[in-house]
Amino acid sequence: MEHSRSPHRLAAQKVFAAQEALILSLRRERKLGVKQLRNELIRQHALPLSLDTIHRTLVRNGEQVLKGPRRWRKGTRRYSRPIPGDRVQMDVCKIRPGVYQHTAVDDCSRYKVLGVYSRATGANTLDFLERLIEEMPFPIQRIQTDRGREFFAEAVQQRLMEWAIKFRPIPPRSPHLNGKIERTHRADREGF
Repeated sequence: MEHSRSPHRLAAQKVFAAQEALILSLRRERKLGVKQLRNELIRQHALPLSLDTIHRTLVRNGEQVLKGPRRWRKGTRRYSRPIPGDRVQMDVCKIRPGVYQHTAVDDCSRYKVLGVYSRATGANTLDFLERLIEEMPFPIQRIQTDRGREFFAEAVQQRLMEWAIKFRPIPPRSPHLNGKIERTHRADREGF
């Protein structure tokens, strides 16, 4: 039986004192990360070192943590409408087979109205809208929903026009725009 001739262990790449000093000076002066250090060493100094070698050098000298300003992710700024009823987020969530929860949350006051129905249909959405208008303590100016078929039913759209409520569907594949309603649905599902 033929055995592999490859070595069992590869020796760690050697870093000489001058190279180590160069790595540390670039790190301290320009605050470069490991990948940026590698690219800088290759481009400016013709020194091809692996990421692991650079990382080991930084760890050995206590420079492994790069402290910098924390960057904010795009879209983390929460928004809220200044007037109650200015925008009401609305959605339907399937709790279990045959149980659909209609939910509406006001953007400003976080006032929440729930309704449980056996199906997610336009007729049930109309019934929930009538209940929503009765229960909300302020007039509703705009309703924001996802693109569910129950919201685009002709009877629902007609009734919204009669009540002079603007209908604002969010773009496809963007549930983050209906964030308040999505968070409350998640909490309700965990509760059920």
